[in-house]
Amino acid sequence: MKPSLPVAVVLSGCGVYDGTEITEAVGLLIALSQAGFSYRCYAPVREQYHVVDHFKGAPADGARNILTESARIARGAIQPLSAFKASEHCALAFPGGFGAAKNLTTFIDQGDKAQLYADVNSAVTDAMARKLPLLALCAAPLVLGIAARDAGLSGVRLTFGDCEGPAMNAALATWGQTHVVTPLEQACVDSKHRMISAPAYMYGDAKPAEVFASIQAAVKALDEMLAAA
Repeated sequence: MKPSLPVAVVLSGCGVYDGTEITEAVGLLIALSQAGFSYRCYAPVREQYHVVDHFKGAPADGARNILTESARIARGAIQPLSAFKASEHCALAFPGGFGAAKNLTTFIDQGDKAQLYADVNSAVTDAMARKLPLLALCAAPLVLGIAARDAGLSGVRLTFGDCEGPAMNAALATWGQTHVVTPLEQACVDSKHRMISAPAYMYGDAKPAEVFASIQAAVKALDEMLAAA
């Protein structure tokens, strides 16, 4: 039997280069629904780090609000992240996209000295205090890595797929966490710390169906973690 409480899904905008990766976000909502979970979407209320013209692949003029942009994905059914209460949810999930690094954390500017923005930190801290499972896709394990560091945890197992890029893996090592090379179709599960991560579009040449399989693996792991609790 599925939990009666919804999964909280935190979005960081709309678009891979300056917000949430759309395929991952929609895929996560579909996978949760497919598995029998309800969900509730949240996003920060502030300007995103910058705006990217996704056709040109370059920064663009102007400013956009993270919540307003995220509402495009959630079909308007979204709340400010400041309204999140762990007691009203069974898990907390983060789709990927560069918004995880730019709009949820300060990683894009500060690297391994990165912090979570206050509203993100409050949500994750509340979830960890209540031992809710945390799920992150693609680049969003950055959020979990920082949260684990700030909670004084070490050896937390997280994945960026087979990513050997120095910035993210070096940051995890600096924070005392462990990067686990994980195939696209699998999820990395840390049962001890109740954290689940999956590569999704960290495999840049992945096809949408393969990305969805990655997300389904993460949701299956979430289902099993909750059932075992």
